[in-house]
Amino acid sequence: MSFKSVLKGRGAQLNLPNRFFELSHEAREDFLEYCHLENDEPNSNKTQYIKVFPKTIANKVTSPDVGMSYSMNPYQGCEHGCVYCYARNSHEFWGFSAGLDFERRILIKENAPELLEKLLRKKTWQAETIVLSGNTDCYQPAEKKYKITRRCLEVFLKYKHPVGIITKNALILRDLDLLTELQK
Repeated sequence: MSFKSVLKGRGAQLNLPNRFFELSHEAREDFLEYCHLENDEPNSNKTQYIKVFPKTIANKVTSPDVGMSYSMNPYQGCEHGCVYCYARNSHEFWGFSAGLDFERRILIKENAPELLEKLLRKKTWQAETIVLSGNTDCYQPAEKKYKITRRCLEVFLKYKHPVGIITKNALILRDLDLLTELQK
């Protein structure tokens, strides 16, 4: 690979074969039309945000190797593009590559705050710390636009529920007002 062919701003440089290939995605006509109207190429290096609507948001962690009981990921995939990231292979489950797709096809869980509130309101729920971003960074660049993490923190604050956060992004400073209240 020559320096001229390096994709700037990306940790991965290609898409590797996907073991879940039968879940692969095809470009729909309306998407291709949208790309044409936006003067964009469907296979460009530009990050695509794909809205998904899961039925649940918090996942029970059963591994004894991980120091958390529950994890929650408002996004799937990560624009940080760290080549060493352990979460890359999880993107294959969605029919995407662990390479470039992990960095440029970001699944946005817009209903995460509502799902979180639904969980915390359950009479059977016993408060245990929920860790944001056990799989992908909740303060990746998409958060600046979508503010899903901030809205989730507002729900945690409303219910005075313990929360942990794993991030490498300084955007967390935007939410210091909520984090300060949560720590009381």
